[in-house]
Amino acid sequence: MKSLAAQGGIVAGNPALAFGVVGGPARLLILGMIVVLLAFIRFVAPRAASLGLSPVLPALIAGGMFANLVDRLRFGVTRDFIVTPWVTINVADVAVIAGAVGLFFAAVRQMYKLRDALRA
Repeated sequence: MKSLAAQGGIVAGNPALAFGVVGGPARLLILGMIVVLLAFIRFVAPRAASLGLSPVLPALIAGGMFANLVDRLRFGVTRDFIVTPWVTINVADVAVIAGAVGLFFAAVRQMYKLRDALRA
């Protein structure tokens, strides 16, 4: 998709992270992205599975983070091409957001199930 968007001239380079909140030197951002991705894979994803949550949710988050990392390694920026009135994002950002929201609600649902099971 990014290649098609790039050919159409609608790709914006995003040098920052987290919707422009986190900025800095590209190498530092890349190192931070690697640390966060590895920490997520090591600590968060296995716990989601142990709670009985769908592995799709952590996979969306890790996949989106990895895709943005690859962009940053190749181009020094992430390439965003989905323009909204609030932000310009890409499919990887949508995957991370969808996975995070889904993981949050699935975890809350699972906690309520566990609570109800303990009360019974």
